[in-house]
Amino acid sequence: MNPRHALLQQIGADIVRFQDASAEFDEAVGEVLALGRAELGCLAQLHFGGPAPMSAIPRGTDVERLELAGYVRRESVGGGKRLALTEHARTWIETLWGPVREDGFALMTSLSDRDLKVIAGFLSGTRGVQERHASRLSKLLQTPGGPRAAKRRGGLSSAAFSRVQLFIEAHLARRIRMEELAQRSGLSVFYFSRAFRQSTGLTPHAYVQQRRVERARELLNHSARSLGDIALEVGFSSQSHFTTVFRRLTGLTPAVIRRSAR
Repeated sequence: MNPRHALLQQIGADIVRFQDASAEFDEAVGEVLALGRAELGCLAQLHFGGPAPMSAIPRGTDVERLELAGYVRRESVGGGKRLALTEHARTWIETLWGPVREDGFALMTSLSDRDLKVIAGFLSGTRGVQERHASRLSKLLQTPGGPRAAKRRGGLSSAAFSRVQLFIEAHLARRIRMEELAQRSGLSVFYFSRAFRQSTGLTPHAYVQQRRVERARELLNHSARSLGDIALEVGFSSQSHFTTVFRRLTGLTPAVIRRSAR
């Protein structure tokens, strides 16, 4: 394996492990404070951003639960209400998150200014990637025509269609079996295939191929990865198969798209 490619794979794997460790830490904090993820997010928002108007509190946050636990209080400001942390909450935040902050700071102080600038740039870039793809996934929840129209046509309901779409997006890099998609819709393979085509005008296989090509096009425009790496990333068995399908659906080859993006 190319040393650079191996290093990139290692970085990718380490990012996943870091995310898993962060999720485990947040889960442990939630158990200690008897709070859910939304409530923890609210505490973090108030801790780093200060008191916030009620309209800025994330949807799904159980404010009453936070108040009853003594973590937040409502304040009257200029005829309106805002939410603020209590000292009780600040004590818990320092107890739980303080050691993590200190260890992280100690780790960073061992690095040079140049290394820190590289890390800062990388984190800024990855945040943009996450935000862009979070927006892309949220659009999958918007089914054209709505659930009633889909049912009237004999297609999938909006909820079933969204579950199938999200599964496809999360597993484009591997072979996706019809049985897996049918299971997400709650239908048999036979009825799912018919309903999916009614909803999209495409067979499930054709839809997956289309999404692979669209994902590949994003990578061609926003990354410098080789065509072979991109082919494998989006689920094609080889670069030649990738090129054949890409040209059939777009009328252009991946190489042409790559050159036009530069």
